[in-house]
Amino acid sequence: MSSFYFFGSSIAGMFGPAFLLKLYVSGALTGSAFFLAEMACLAPREGVFGGWKTPMLGASAAVRATVFLEIFLYPKRILYLHFCIPLPAAIVGAGFIGADLWRVKKGQSGVAGSAHLGGAFVAALVWAKLKGWI
Repeated sequence: MSSFYFFGSSIAGMFGPAFLLKLYVSGALTGSAFFLAEMACLAPREGVFGGWKTPMLGASAAVRATVFLEIFLYPKRILYLHFCIPLPAAIVGAGFIGADLWRVKKGQSGVAGSAHLGGAFVAALVWAKLKGWI
């Protein structure tokens, strides 16, 4: 949640708290939909996550939406990975996406990578809308 504090403060400062709330809720709902799609499509075929018995709980998709919108808006901004390794935001974002894709492919990680990807998807849609592309 420290990520949400730092990145959410920036997003709320730029677009207002109502925008941040909409982004947060959209990220959470889309992350849940991505997780359900993974459970319905991938898990039964591959026998991962214990099928439908595995619950998903958390705010990680909503936080990911907030973090990724900031990354899309400022890809050259320097972020400190683990508070000590300086990297451009675009590299950090690519690493997050890669790690989440790996989690979905590997399965049984205990982290809902598909939900994180749902949050990133919401951020990409919002960013495209802000740019006037959709």
